[in-house]
Amino acid sequence: MAGSEAEWVTVANNLLLKCHIHLRIHDLEDCDANVFIALYQSILGEKVPDLIANPRSQEDEAHNAQAVIDSLALDYLQVSLSHITGENIMKGDKESIKNLLEIFDGLLEYLTEHISETSHEKSETGQGFKESHGEEPLEESESTKESRSSWKRVSFRRYHSMSMNLIKTSYAFSFS
Repeated sequence: MAGSEAEWVTVANNLLLKCHIHLRIHDLEDCDANVFIALYQSILGEKVPDLIANPRSQEDEAHNAQAVIDSLALDYLQVSLSHITGENIMKGDKESIKNLLEIFDGLLEYLTEHISETSHEKSETGQGFKESHGEEPLEESESTKESRSSWKRVSFRRYHSMSMNLIKTSYAFSFS
């Protein structure tokens, strides 16, 4: 992962670019609650739970940053992120900002790989055939469909579990 502040600014801007968020930062401290809310919603496709829609104070901004952190920890990673606080994000604490950027970078990479693999699996099973050729693929036997379907479920669960553990492990090692 990046080391210097300039490299982290590049990581942040690359994330914003990949997520089609029309924001660019110049300093690491520019990564405030709004940046992380935009990344959360773009990458995960959901609204941040417990968000204050019209923050009116630094406390509201810190609350919103904390809502992002808490949801990532509880709903997605199932790992403690107690070393990152919304208050520290709003104070411009560089380590907290870097840690949160690293999490979003890992999530985007994981989800991008998963989507790519899912698309590849669909093309192998002929599901993409109709869209690209305008006709139905050859019919498969029911037993072939069932075995492929159950294999995908098991494979996806195993892949998802291994990937999430890999994200957690690589994230944990960065603090050792």
